[in-house]
Amino acid sequence: MSLRDTDYLYISTRLKARGQKLMDKHKLSRLIEAKSGADAIKLLTENGWNAFDPENLAECEAEIARQQKETFELLYRYAPDRRMIDIFRLKYDYHNLKAIIKAQNLGIDPSSLLSSAGTVPKAELLAAVREEQYSKLQKPMAKAAIEAAELLGRTGDPQLSDLLLDRAMTEQMTALAADTESEFLKGYVSLSVDLQNLRVLVRCARAGKGYDLLKRALFEGGNVSVNGFTGELTDDIIRQRFAAAIFAEPVQAAVKALSGGAMAALDMACDNALIKYLKGQSLAPFGEGQLIGYLLAKESELVSVRTVMAGRKAKLSPEQITERLRNSYV
Repeated sequence: MSLRDTDYLYISTRLKARGQKLMDKHKLSRLIEAKSGADAIKLLTENGWNAFDPENLAECEAEIARQQKETFELLYRYAPDRRMIDIFRLKYDYHNLKAIIKAQNLGIDPSSLLSSAGTVPKAELLAAVREEQYSKLQKPMAKAAIEAAELLGRTGDPQLSDLLLDRAMTEQMTALAADTESEFLKGYVSLSVDLQNLRVLVRCARAGKGYDLLKRALFEGGNVSVNGFTGELTDDIIRQRFAAAIFAEPVQAAVKALSGGAMAALDMACDNALIKYLKGQSLAPFGEGQLIGYLLAKESELVSVRTVMAGRKAKLSPEQITERLRNSYV
């Protein structure tokens, strides 16, 4: 049965209150400019963080992991449909699979590279690949892991195995969004697919990659058809295919990237387009937009604090740290 906006009334109200504690741009600027590590930690503790040694990045990572776990538990407790949260945790599962499969191929231990934020415990994923016991994984993930490991072993090309896993992740996200019957989530996933395809097209064009790679790399499930794309890409083709208003900034960045501009600018423009989509939903007083918006805002906060604290430890200037930060939902 389809959910109504009122099903999110309690959690939306609670998340609005918690949102006041998030590290927004002003607070992040203060964190960057803090005169000492103690001052930086004081600012964080005033906004819901536990204290940690500012010179110990492992302690910082442990606090980030704790907050991430707490956020997922809160959302699972009150969200009407937990699959809405799982959609945004799949990327960590597939990140882990990529790392494990490559490490297995090289005969090294990937444990330090694995995230605890996925839907599947990292130890379980590690055991599944090492022991070729995939029965505990969901079928789409198990099938993709088996095929990716075989492809990497046969070709030695990690790019191909990564593309296979990216496609499986996108298909799983699309299926989960459809199952929730949430038009908001289906729109978000479709937009994510379109923006990923735009980045793939530009990267392949810049690298001189042809149709053989594109047909592996482009994803179905977006609103922009992937049919007919070849290795040849022009400004006009980009503008014609990605003509909707939401793509205005990404298209501008893509055109510049085709001419040698920074790919980082394209990545940021794509991130900003997703943020714009989320902000359009945040105007509603309650609903799934509030829930997902908070989840992504919290994720942005954690990434931003990690970036700032790592930059401070590396003795980077405030300007250098700021350059490494992206626009955040908050």
